[in-house]
Amino acid sequence: MSVMRLVPPALAATLVLFCSVPVVAHHGAVSYDITKMITFKGTVTRVQWMNPHAEIEMDVNDPAGKIQKYTVESISPLSLTRIGWTQNSLKPGDQISVTGNLSKNGTHIIRLKKIVFPAGNELTIHSGEDYADQ
Repeated sequence: MSVMRLVPPALAATLVLFCSVPVVAHHGAVSYDITKMITFKGTVTRVQWMNPHAEIEMDVNDPAGKIQKYTVESISPLSLTRIGWTQNSLKPGDQISVTGNLSKNGTHIIRLKKIVFPAGNELTIHSGEDYADQ
């Protein structure tokens, strides 16, 4: 068997391996405790309307009054747009209440389910269509 006949299968296997690394890196970074929800209040400090997930950075006061930094991971900007959100739905300085799933690794990263504004209006993610099962 010639070496030239082995090159295409070896090349294909190598390409599959390299293409799968970003998927593992993306979905393997944080897993969430989907068995329970937490709710907390805080101040939006930054909104990143980016793929693969829009993110909201917040300052949250812990019980001792010390500010804790939280990252709230949402679904993709395209999916947010489909459910009525815009890039202007949230902005730095907004006071909000967030409900979601806390990361299993103890970091301050939340998987978003709902945001409630002081006036009572809500931004909700009903289906979590781009969340990986975690």
